Amino acid sequence: MISCFGKLTWLALLCTTFLSAQATDVVEYGRISDADRALLQAPADSAAEAYVLYDHLDLDFAYRDGEGPSTVETTHRRLKLFKPSAYERANITLSFNREYVEYTDVEGIVHLPQGGSILLTSADIVTQKGEGLTMTTKFTFPRLCPGATIEYRYVKRTKSILTPTVYTFQEDIPVRWAEYTATIPAYYDYVSLGASGRYHINESKIISREWGPSFTTGPYASRNELDHTRIRWVMTDLDAYDYQPYSNNFIDYLPKARLQLRGVWYPGEGKRSIFSTWEETVDELQDRKDFGRYYRNKINYGRLWSAAEANIAAAADLRGKIEAAYRFVVEHYRWNGYFSILATDAPNKTFENGRGNSADLNIALLSLLNEAGIDAHPLLVSLRNGGAPIEAYPMLQQFDHLMVYTEVDGQTVLLDANDADRPVGLPRVAALNHRGWVAEKGNPRWVNIEVPPAKQTVMVSMDVAADGQTTAHLRSRLESYYAFDARSALNDMTNDREAPLASVIIAQYPDAVVLKTTHEGAAKGANSDILSLDVDLQLPAGQAMNDFLYIQPVLLPMLDDQLDDVESRLYPIDFPYPWIQRYVAQINLPEGFVVDELPASLRLKADDGSIAVVYSVDENVALRAVTVNFAVQLDRTLYTSGEYGGLREMFRRIIDLQQAPIVLKRAK
Repeated sequence: MISCFGKLTWLALLCTTFLSAQATDVVEYGRISDADRALLQAPADSAAEAYVLYDHLDLDFAYRDGEGPSTVETTHRRLKLFKPSAYERANITLSFNREYVEYTDVEGIVHLPQGGSILLTSADIVTQKGEGLTMTTKFTFPRLCPGATIEYRYVKRTKSILTPTVYTFQEDIPVRWAEYTATIPAYYDYVSLGASGRYHINESKIISREWGPSFTTGPYASRNELDHTRIRWVMTDLDAYDYQPYSNNFIDYLPKARLQLRGVWYPGEGKRSIFSTWEETVDELQDRKDFGRYYRNKINYGRLWSAAEANIAAAADLRGKIEAAYRFVVEHYRWNGYFSILATDAPNKTFENGRGNSADLNIALLSLLNEAGIDAHPLLVSLRNGGAPIEAYPMLQQFDHLMVYTEVDGQTVLLDANDADRPVGLPRVAALNHRGWVAEKGNPRWVNIEVPPAKQTVMVSMDVAADGQTTAHLRSRLESYYAFDARSALNDMTNDREAPLASVIIAQYPDAVVLKTTHEGAAKGANSDILSLDVDLQLPAGQAMNDFLYIQPVLLPMLDDQLDDVESRLYPIDFPYPWIQRYVAQINLPEGFVVDELPASLRLKADDGSIAVVYSVDENVALRAVTVNFAVQLDRTLYTSGEYGGLREMFRRIIDLQQAPIVLKRAK
């Protein structure tokens, strides 16, 4: 029997063209052919460090009376290692929340190219407790050598059936066979949110088997026979994906299977939609103990408020109170390294412990802001490179991280408590994923995740000798993310060569010597968005050739050449934040030399005005100096791949300018 429900479910799911194909021979775990054992390079990519011979994820469902349904996912993977650089792929780590997930039946084996195989023992597979409810299962394969094949399989059981594991067919190495199968009971209606590809096998059929709870009414009164939809998607001979720099949410562009539960239809109960509305979703969140009730009920944060109240009350205005609350949290909490939208405990408890996940820290901040009378709300985001958020469906599973949304004088302020080095209004870069959801009761809404431009201004004085050796003094003013990155680098560096700006110059001039660094506003937890940094160096900024001296005046590049090293882009260009860089250099000429050639001054602007460039070069004969002014402003952070052609020319012009030399010649 094929139910109407089953037809409707998979009409939405199987949107690609149906192809009939014969199944390949079943790959038997532990048995490898002589040809595969002897293989020493990927057939279509001789430079590949590894090759996926076989990868299969099978989704099934289990049901236990009293516990309900769960997913049972079996992974079987066989991977060929060609080069020592691939050996890291033989270190497998499975992290999970022990309250909801269990890994069982973990097995591993190494097939040696010269013959023979080595089974992993139980002692080789180690499960350890981590922070909170986190557990890890780890195993490493021994006796690796070029041509070795590692093979492993395991079963993952998850109590929630809302979002099965996302399966990606394509990888950063070639793949011979990638397969996703699922056997789904007719009670459950899943929608496919994955990116389809050109399948070698695309099959769907209805099978009947015993499964699930006992019902006494309806078409499923007997638990002996229940319709299941069985799907099989296979892709073969996949090239390694071509990662391109400045890409974000890269996984969105790869073929993958991503299922999301849309509804449940148990006999006699009527269809129950899993996708409610954003309004209903925010009501449920606000009523949760580990979300809304933690920051709206003073019994959960009273002790935290008592400790912070004096600091907040002393502030003169709204912005000052926000700053005081933020500083209190970042100075009294330590992030445990985990992202979440749900708190692990009440703010009173996490304050006593002095640590927590990202939701713990920001829910503590919400508690203080709301008690201080400041209108602030949770802001849920998906992290960069985890996929763009889906706004059409109220899916909480897509969110990784909780921040705080508030406004001052009509201007949005985004708060992300974590690091004492990062000031108010600067979320961590991983959270800058363009869109976020404000979980305000009665007014849930999507908002843009936008921050003001980061600014870097550098003034340079260069004294150039006749042999090209140069003494340079850099005076800089860094703001926003430039200041935060520099402050963190200063606090972590072990020598002056690791200092901000200096390390960038040394990357281009390895023989450069740092003479001195000084700074203001770099103290740990500095309550400022600005950092001033001075650096003195000696470096070979010039090159003497016969009677000529070629000087490189731009010591700090605005862009790197990764932005123009391809003729076309497969993926959008995605900068995390807008920025403005200004560079002014005075080059003091050596005795006995005069200017022979200067780069041409230039102004550029993108067609949409989002990129502006100003470059000018002026000679002061009286001072025997040349001044270079170079400024680049990037106002837009996201460009489609189709826009790359025009942008590439702009990028190339900028890179040419930052590499353009000043040419001197020996005076007659």
